[in-house]
Amino acid sequence: MATTTEEPTITMETCGDDVSDPTMETIGVLSDVSMASRSLPVGVVSTNFKVTRGFGGIAENVKVNVDRLYLRQVMTGWDANQSDVIQPNAVTGLGKTAVNNWGVYDGAGSKAELVAKTHGMHTLAGKWSNWFTLAFVVGRFEASTLQVMGANDEDEADNDWAIVGGTGEFAMARGIIRRRVYSITNNTLTHALTIEFFCHMTEVVPSPTKRGTVGGNRGTLPREMEGKSQRLENVTIYHVGAVEGFQFSYVDEDGKIRTTDTWGRVHPDPLRKTEIKFGPSEFVKKVNGAQRGGEGWLSRFEIVTTHKTYGPFGVDNGTPNFSYTVPEDETVVGFFGNTDNIFVTSIGVYTI
Repeated sequence: MATTTEEPTITMETCGDDVSDPTMETIGVLSDVSMASRSLPVGVVSTNFKVTRGFGGIAENVKVNVDRLYLRQVMTGWDANQSDVIQPNAVTGLGKTAVNNWGVYDGAGSKAELVAKTHGMHTLAGKWSNWFTLAFVVGRFEASTLQVMGANDEDEADNDWAIVGGTGEFAMARGIIRRRVYSITNNTLTHALTIEFFCHMTEVVPSPTKRGTVGGNRGTLPREMEGKSQRLENVTIYHVGAVEGFQFSYVDEDGKIRTTDTWGRVHPDPLRKTEIKFGPSEFVKKVNGAQRGGEGWLSRFEIVTTHKTYGPFGVDNGTPNFSYTVPEDETVVGFFGNTDNIFVTSIGVYTI
C-alpha cells in the first residue's frame, strides 16, 4: 500500500447557541451556518490542521471533523507501544489483555508528525475490545482528550469506535471514529482514522487585519470602529456627486451588533441614501472607487460581495480609480477612513 504522508484536516462548525448571548437563536442545520466559512490556522503540524469558527464565546454543539490521521500499533520489538499484562485462556484464547500507548500521526510515512497518543488497553473477548484516552499533543489542542471505546476483529478491514466523552477543547464530546486497516508491515499495524464528533468548545476570536487606505488624503478626521468585528451586517451610504456619508453595523467579538456614527454628513434627501443589508451567507470580497482629482474625496464607491455588486455610489468622473480585492480566504468585516466633516475622503477595510 502507498505510504505517502498526508496532512490531517480538522474543521469545526458552530451549529448551536452562543451561551454568552441567550437571545441568539439555535441554528438547526449545519449547512446553514454561514459564519463557518472562515478558517483559522492553529499553527500546528500543517496548514490543514485548522478551526472553522462562528462567533466568540462558548459554543454548544460544535461539530468537529478530523480526517487523515494514522494510528500506529507496534506490537513487538524495541519500539513496541503495547504490552501484554494478562495471558489468555489456553483453550479459548479469551482474556488476553494488553495496555497500549499507540501513537497517532498526521501521515502514514516515517516523517509524519505526532498528533496524539492513545493511553488505555484492549482485551480479546470474542472481539478486541478497546478502551483508551486519545490525548492530543499539538498546538491549541494540547492536553485535550477524547474518551474512546469500541470493538474490532483482528482481520476486520474497518469498523467504528465510539467517542463517549472529552476534556479541554473537546469537553463533553460525543461521536465516532471510523477505523480502517491502512497497512500491515512486519510488526506494525497502521490504522487510518476519520473522527467526527460534537462537543462544547471555547472559540478563538481573531483580530481583524487593516487593509488600505484608498482614496484621497484631504481629510483630517480619522474614523474607526470599536472592538473586534467578526462580521459585517449592513452599510449605509449617503451620496450625490460623491460619498458624503458612510455608516455600518457589525457583530463584535461578544456576538453583539454595534453601529458606527455617520462618517461625513447625513444628506437630507432620502433619495440620496442607500442601505445595504448583507444576507447570512453573503460576504464582501472587493471594493472599487475613484478619487476626485485635486479635491481628494471619494467621488465613487462600489461594494462587491459573493452574491452581487452594490453601486456605484457617486459619479464616475473621479480619478485616479482604485480597487482592492480581499484575499481568497478572508472577508471584509469593517471599515476605517477619514472625513472633512462634509465628504468621506478616504476609506480602508478590516478583514479576517
